[in-house]
Amino acid sequence: MKILAVDDNPDILEILEMMACSIGFTDVSTALSGEIALNILKNCEVSFDCLLLDINMTGMDGIELCKLVRTMPAYRKTPIIMLTAMTEKNFINRAFQAGATDYANKPFDIVELNARLRMAEEVVAARHEAATAISIVDTHHPEAPNQHAFDIFDKIEIEGVEHMTEYAALGNYLTQLSRAGLVSSQVFAVKIDEVEAIYARSSSEEFIYALTEVADAISDVMRSSGYMMAYAGNGAFVVISNKATLEPSVGLEVEIQDALDERNLEYDNSDPLDIKISIGNPMRPNTSKNQRIRRTFDRMIARAESRALRKRSEPRSLNIRLVNGLKLH
Repeated sequence: MKILAVDDNPDILEILEMMACSIGFTDVSTALSGEIALNILKNCEVSFDCLLLDINMTGMDGIELCKLVRTMPAYRKTPIIMLTAMTEKNFINRAFQAGATDYANKPFDIVELNARLRMAEEVVAARHEAATAISIVDTHHPEAPNQHAFDIFDKIEIEGVEHMTEYAALGNYLTQLSRAGLVSSQVFAVKIDEVEAIYARSSSEEFIYALTEVADAISDVMRSSGYMMAYAGNGAFVVISNKATLEPSVGLEVEIQDALDERNLEYDNSDPLDIKISIGNPMRPNTSKNQRIRRTFDRMIARAESRALRKRSEPRSLNIRLVNGLKLH
């Protein structure tokens, strides 16, 4: 794995190089500022697979650098690990909102650094495999209306939605909140009802369009309270909200559903794309050894799925949409 480490302290860079080499990562380049790093990234012939960025640098800091890196097509999905001794929530939020995928704390621990780099390595390998598979499908098997180059359970990338991050990065974000001793966050999941039927009927483009519209509706409703969000696959979104008070999810579900209904979504053939969502009650994040991140997320998704099942057994209300002034049921 080809790594670029950026820090304005040459001693830190030397330590990073030595530690990375000792755990098997020997292809490490370094830069002493954000400006130097950008120049390297723009001019290198072979793209880097992972970036290590110090947050607190003179001149261009690591968060600003991260934002700029994410505008470069070659580095939109590259794992970016932020390096810092700061644990304040503001820095953590800003780093992940800028596009960071993980966090490593100073002073460095070789076990932690190894774990972070191994996770990045797995992400890089998985993306190469996925890109190869999709390329083969696109070349040899043109997509039919109800066939996809991805599985319904895949954690598809959703672009253009504020504070949307990758599923693994959201778990890393939650871990950092715990380390900072934060207790003012909550986790919940949003699940698209009967997503299997939408997946079966739609093309890949239509399915991604549906996911993007749901994510955008969540973003519209959650923007005022602050949040981070990721798509977990199978029509489920996991959201970490900064809202301090734990409240029943019914009101939030209605708000997001109304935001979706106002969009009058359609398939490419102009048939209505009627998306219904369910939300399980939120919980406080707990990242202790007895309550792993994945278990927390799975529990939230299960709550949303249980809510969807309960709704199926309830009397269904008429779905009324206005089209050219006419009411359609």
